Amino acid sequence: MPAPQRRQTTGVIEQLLREPQRFGFFQAVRLLERWLATPEGLRKLNFRNSISLAFPSNEVESLLVHRHQDLDPAHDPDGPDGIERIDLTPAFMGLLGVTGTLPLHYTESLAQRELYQKDHAARAFMDVFSHRAVMLFYQAWKKHRLHIQYEGDRRQRFMPMALALAGIGQRSLRDRLQSERTGVADEALAFYTGTLQQRTLSARQLQQVLQGYLDVPVRLEQFVGRWYTLPEAGRHYLGRPGRGGLGQSAMLGERVWQRDLRMRIVLGPLDHVRFRRFLPGAPGALALRELLTLMNGVSLEFEVNLQLRQDDVRGSALNSSRMSTEARLGWDTFLQTGPANEDRADVRYDIHAAA
Repeated sequence: MPAPQRRQTTGVIEQLLREPQRFGFFQAVRLLERWLATPEGLRKLNFRNSISLAFPSNEVESLLVHRHQDLDPAHDPDGPDGIERIDLTPAFMGLLGVTGTLPLHYTESLAQRELYQKDHAARAFMDVFSHRAVMLFYQAWKKHRLHIQYEGDRRQRFMPMALALAGIGQRSLRDRLQSERTGVADEALAFYTGTLQQRTLSARQLQQVLQGYLDVPVRLEQFVGRWYTLPEAGRHYLGRPGRGGLGQSAMLGERVWQRDLRMRIVLGPLDHVRFRRFLPGAPGALALRELLTLMNGVSLEFEVNLQLRQDDVRGSALNSSRMSTEARLGWDTFLQTGPANEDRADVRYDIHAAA
């Protein structure tokens, strides 16, 4: 049986060096900058003037690579270490050419000198000035595009500024939030900078952040009531004067019902894999706790309600093939002999709950 016909994938750098006209100017320089990730940076890149009088069909006219002749055998001759200089000729900017700033007779004169006298000195002299102008043009384009800055220097410059706007630019706080167990990445926090910098968040904003980051359906229920036990100092007894006024601060009983301190977060319906990810102690639950602490502090209590999808509700039996870690009593263990008729919402646990 003959082998299937497969097209070999060519590396993007190899394609750029072979067919530079297929790339835009900014994309070509970006790729070269990423490829030449050395202490010299873009010093190996030299921008030249065009001496062509033809109408430019693309942004890059030519790209010529000069390699070291006496390279150390330990280095790859086709890699960045083997590059001595790269000459890139933009077709849309410079001192010479049809788009140049100088009159056309300068271009015609230099083209004749190179063609008939093999004299490249005059053009090289012009390249000294145009190289600086083109480099500044590229750096100005790069400076005002945040996604390009993030690509080049994400940890040292762009990310600290974005997190500082959200009020979490301190190194110690960032290290705690991006710990291995919680999984709250700096990139996610920077994405929600506009939301995090607000003093108070509405339920709608909180729902959007949680649903966008956790990638599961989220529904919030506000003003969820709960009985709270009164501390001894807040209780009132007959025969003890000065502990409360009738109709003012006196209370009967040892506990009080309140609705202004608690919110319910309903996650789901979830499949079995995602359901286990948000069980107490799992990475999803830890990330949820960190996000809620960051956005609301500890002023509110949260009751997390996990809903398991109907198709993933499984029964449990002794000596079954399921591992002990896959069947936990009170979490994902159900006694049933047939398929479930509805989603199960039995799992509930608290975050920041008061005693």
